[in-house]
Amino acid sequence: MAYRYPYDEEERERKPEKLRTDRSMWKYMILSVLTFGIYSILFFIPFSFDLDKIAPKSDRSRTVNYLWIYLLAFFTFGIVIYVWHYQIAGRVEEALEKRKIEYDFGTGDFWGWFLFGSLILVGPFVYFHKLCKAMNLLCASYNENPVLE
Repeated sequence: MAYRYPYDEEERERKPEKLRTDRSMWKYMILSVLTFGIYSILFFIPFSFDLDKIAPKSDRSRTVNYLWIYLLAFFTFGIVIYVWHYQIAGRVEEALEKRKIEYDFGTGDFWGWFLFGSLILVGPFVYFHKLCKAMNLLCASYNENPVLE
C-alpha cells in the first residue's frame, strides 16, 4: 500500500463548506426579543463571516465583528449599529450585482426602511426581511458557484 501524502490532490480540491440559506426575519425578531438582544449577536456574527466569504472587500479587510459593534453601541448611543448596517447593506447590494442576482436591496432600503421606516414601526421588519432574503439568495448562489470568473 502506497503512502498517501497529507497534501494529496483530493485535499487541494476540497469544496468549501455550504453556507446557510435559511435566515428568517421572524426567527430573528422573536428570538432577539425573547433573549433581550443576545440572539442578534448570534445571528449577525456568522452573517458577517458569510458575507466576507461571498463578497470579499477589494482591500481584503474584514467586516467588523458584530459583538464589538454591540458593545460599542452602549458608548455611542446605538449610532454605530446604524453605521454598521449601512455598510452591510452596501456590501450586500454590491454582491448581488456582482453575482448578477435580480433582487432589489441596497443602501436605499437601509435609509427608507430601517432608518425612516422606524417612524411607522414596520420599517425595520421590512428591512430585516429584505436583508435575510438577499443574504439567502447570495448564499445559495455561493453554494452553487463559490468562485466567480
